Amino acid sequence: MKLLYQPICGKPIMRFLKKSEPTRLGSTEQDLLNSQRGLETDVKTDGFSMETCRHIISLLDRDGSGKLGLVEFHILWIKIQKYLEVFKKHDTNNSGTMSSYEMRAAVKEAGFQLNNDVLQVITSRYANQQHAIDFDSFIGCLIRLEMLFKMFDVFNKKNTGKIDLDIRQWLCLTLF
Repeated sequence: MKLLYQPICGKPIMRFLKKSEPTRLGSTEQDLLNSQRGLETDVKTDGFSMETCRHIISLLDRDGSGKLGLVEFHILWIKIQKYLEVFKKHDTNNSGTMSSYEMRAAVKEAGFQLNNDVLQVITSRYANQQHAIDFDSFIGCLIRLEMLFKMFDVFNKKNTGKIDLDIRQWLCLTLF
């Protein structure tokens, strides 16, 4: 199975998942992601947290298996590469983390047009005590934003930019 992923990934994959945290990713995918160390980067990361892995599965698991298949893994890898480049470009002080100022520009380049109130909530939610956002938090934020925008589009049937939700729908959206 490992040989199937190599042509998709191109360069070797950096360890993005913490070995100590089991995920619903298939063991093959997790082992592959954890075993690759060759990607040179200045990004500070111990791997993806359980929460980020859950967001990834929520966004990319097309068949409801709770695992990423070959096509889903390919999509994940393309997203990680894209977001890694955005992260590195906007980490202007090369700290391996992002400040809230750097995060604003990075989120915009990643394709999300957000107002200052939402950006402030994101910073409060994803920054650590030193007000820095690491790569895991950055990926978790972007994956979650992508999922929320997709969910909104499902409910925005009239394309008005407004949706009506009952309590069950709202709870499902906020707890995903």
